[in-house]
Amino acid sequence: MIFLSSCGKGGAGIGLSTSGGGDPASPTSNLILNYLNPNMITAGGGAFTLTATGSGFVTQSVLLWNGSMRPTTYISSTQLTAQISANDIVNGGIVVVTISNLSAGSGTSNAVNFLIRPYGIPVINHLSPASVLAGGGAFILSATGSGFVTQSVLLWNGSVRSTTYISSTQLTAQISANDIVKAGTVPITVSNSSAGGGTSNPMNLVIQSVATLSLNRVSPTLVTAGGQGFVITAIGTGFSTGSVLQWNGSARPTTYVSPTELTAQITDLDIAVVGSANVTISNSGSQSGVSSTIQVSISAPSIDAVAFQIDPSHSGVIHFNNVSLPTASRWSVNLGGTPSYALIAGGKIFVTVSVSGNTQLVALDQASGATVWGPVVIAGTANAAYDASTVFVVSDIIGNAGLMQAFDAVTGLSNWSTLLSGQYVFSSPPTAAHGFVFTGGAGSGGTLYAVDETNGAIAWTQSVTNGDSSAPAVSADSVYVTYPCNTYAFRPSTGELIWSNNTGCSGGGGATPVVANGVLYAPNGFATYNGSRFNAETGTLLGSYVADNPPAIAGQTGYFLQSGTLRAVSLSSNSVLWSYAGDGGLVTSPIVVNQYVFVGSSSGNLYALDSATGQQVWQMNIGSTILNGAGWGARMQFSGLSAGDGLLVVPAGNTLTAFTLSATP
Repeated sequence: MIFLSSCGKGGAGIGLSTSGGGDPASPTSNLILNYLNPNMITAGGGAFTLTATGSGFVTQSVLLWNGSMRPTTYISSTQLTAQISANDIVNGGIVVVTISNLSAGSGTSNAVNFLIRPYGIPVINHLSPASVLAGGGAFILSATGSGFVTQSVLLWNGSVRSTTYISSTQLTAQISANDIVKAGTVPITVSNSSAGGGTSNPMNLVIQSVATLSLNRVSPTLVTAGGQGFVITAIGTGFSTGSVLQWNGSARPTTYVSPTELTAQITDLDIAVVGSANVTISNSGSQSGVSSTIQVSISAPSIDAVAFQIDPSHSGVIHFNNVSLPTASRWSVNLGGTPSYALIAGGKIFVTVSVSGNTQLVALDQASGATVWGPVVIAGTANAAYDASTVFVVSDIIGNAGLMQAFDAVTGLSNWSTLLSGQYVFSSPPTAAHGFVFTGGAGSGGTLYAVDETNGAIAWTQSVTNGDSSAPAVSADSVYVTYPCNTYAFRPSTGELIWSNNTGCSGGGGATPVVANGVLYAPNGFATYNGSRFNAETGTLLGSYVADNPPAIAGQTGYFLQSGTLRAVSLSSNSVLWSYAGDGGLVTSPIVVNQYVFVGSSSGNLYALDSATGQQVWQMNIGSTILNGAGWGARMQFSGLSAGDGLLVVPAGNTLTAFTLSATP
């Protein structure tokens, strides 16, 4: 059995096989053409693929375009595709489309009309970019609208620019540096005159005067020493194509995004040791100068547990100065309801507790398990995340907007609350990092929300597919969510899409991704946590994995619960190093603390294994059922093992049990 597969040079799959629909047993006389997609197009456009949907199709079926055969591909007994050339749509009119099964001994379908709209007046709806800086470099201008044809040209203040036809709704044109020497407004139009059509409405492109150079903020401002390289985002004013980000006075490869945004690549060598780095922006040429400085802290790895699976990336891994396995629990408390995974920080443990359909937020003392504050009653289901001495809670009552609340971690007093409007199902926990709290909502499509940690203002939103059951995974430079067939990576500070992947399938639900060592483990299948591995920075497909729920990724080894058996997999060779079935009831995501892997069973047994050999070295029975881990389609509240500040904390039944792993973590 192979648990991870890699994509070869030829574009191999992700390790999941799909059986196609075979040929029908025999041709059918029930040949019907129901509809075409698209069913109309503008004359003069480019070649395209026409999809025919109906019934009675066979492998010999051929699409007829005004009675003439077109190259046809059999998809299934209800769908065909055919290639329509640019020559087929030169002139406007009606085309009669039929499907022929004559070569299979059957007949011809009913006819469906396809409309070729005559050349007309194009329309511009949007320009990208809509503004540029005076004195900047050459760039590609994209015009989005309708009625574009292969002969369309973009006019810059009435003068033709070299134009590329992308589709009937998009053109691009090359704009030179000489076109934007001075500030002002330039009317942009699209002309179809060479195709017998007219000229579009004008849309203005603004050439902005150069603003004063300033650096207002960067993201991230806190990174972990010894971590992966990352892309830093700089927000300010006066940026140009000649702007360069300086890291401790040394230039880094910089990308100009807009007059107010730059990104730059920071390497792992830049953050190899604990300390800080000074970030500035320098401009060359006529806008020369250097901005003020913002400092990025390079900290030692955290020993707190601040999110589901310990950290914002959900890696399930933490390291203490030393670890010894205890002979008994430190304390165990009955919370009167089902506790969530534990947040462990600031001398306290924070859990949400499910009680009679609602939730209670409780803060416990790490040393004794005594209640420090709470319970705070929260309507509906809820989970929490921790950052900057604040506990952030997302709660859900189906049919209502989500509610995000912030509580002072020391006192339990409310800092702010924010309604997450636009959606009415919130099934996944929040993740807090880089000054924002991220969570997903569903109901009407899907939305990823970023909320400012300081005041509860919604900083940005992004539309996503589904929006269910995917607690965002956050790295130094990206926030990731995964739904069936769809994976997304966004910039944490701005919400810009970095990359996305769509496998071409569809379905509801979702699951929580894991990002570690520059790899994203994305559960992008349907009704299973199995999924794809991507390069976290570029979105390049690396292969696949098999798991019941989020794995733990420690160094070059991944720990995957697979069909109830825990397996250690070498990430370099994709080979199984060891496997462990326990009592046959393993259900939790594993977590790794130093040299030990911890996993829980539905029987209440908690196990520690040697991470190198898989040998069982410790066992405790919690006395209550340990809940299933958060696999595919999991909904709040999430449960799971947690470790932080020297403790291992286990939710089971109505109890929360803590074990001391390190007195000096």
